[in-house]
Amino acid sequence: MRRILIPTDFSDIAENALKYAIEIAAKFDGELLLYHVYSMNKKLDYDWDFPEDEQPYVMDLERKMNNLKGKYKEEFKRKGISIETKVEEHHIFTLFDTLVRKHEIDLIIMGSQGATGLEKVVFGSVAAQALDLAKVPVIVAPPLYEYQAIDKIVWATDLNSVSANTLAPMQELAVRFNAHLTILNINTGESKKKSSHQIESYLQNVETTYQEAPLSESINQSINLFIKAMKCDLLCMIRREKGFFESLFQTSITKEQVYNTQTPFLVLPEA
Repeated sequence: MRRILIPTDFSDIAENALKYAIEIAAKFDGELLLYHVYSMNKKLDYDWDFPEDEQPYVMDLERKMNNLKGKYKEEFKRKGISIETKVEEHHIFTLFDTLVRKHEIDLIIMGSQGATGLEKVVFGSVAAQALDLAKVPVIVAPPLYEYQAIDKIVWATDLNSVSANTLAPMQELAVRFNAHLTILNINTGESKKKSSHQIESYLQNVETTYQEAPLSESINQSINLFIKAMKCDLLCMIRREKGFFESLFQTSITKEQVYNTQTPFLVLPEA
């Protein structure tokens, strides 16, 4: 996971995700790609007094990007991290599909605005869409989260079959941070503990334990209660095309978690 994409809209939420990405990249001798995409409204943003390549709207975005890069210049140098920045006109969602492939991205780290109802906007909805589109793992960093080393990882799973390739990024993080991994299954009436043995065989060199937690009002609430009690540093889930949770509750548990998590949230696309 060397090449890490950080989408930014120059907000505090996005900058907080950048801080988190710096720490992850330092563990992997990583390369950061800090990306801002914009859509120019010709009626509102275009200044006809300036040529195409000198538009004040775009020049202001470039200035913000340079300022952001400069703010962390010494930290990049101290941690041995290379950083590349791009400001380009694209639709935001091309970041998680076309541009991820173009730039050979291994991991996306981004912020999310935790909210409910009509307030599920800005990076909240963008992060949720990223989970649908991205073919690489995505880490969503909560707005106010202050980085701390990853010592405890909780993987919330339905214990359905999963490939070693799908779990590889989580395993790599656990090994690099020497973290303990708890395999969490929300007990809906049928124990699948035996299914966990094959899964654990994929997680070589990772200390693991298996736990079941009771179902409360919802799967998400059950997960959040557990990770709060465990004081875990990273929550992980797999994004399936149609998994157990989705078929049972007719909703996306992973997307809902984006809006509610108080812990960094790693989503693995099913391989």
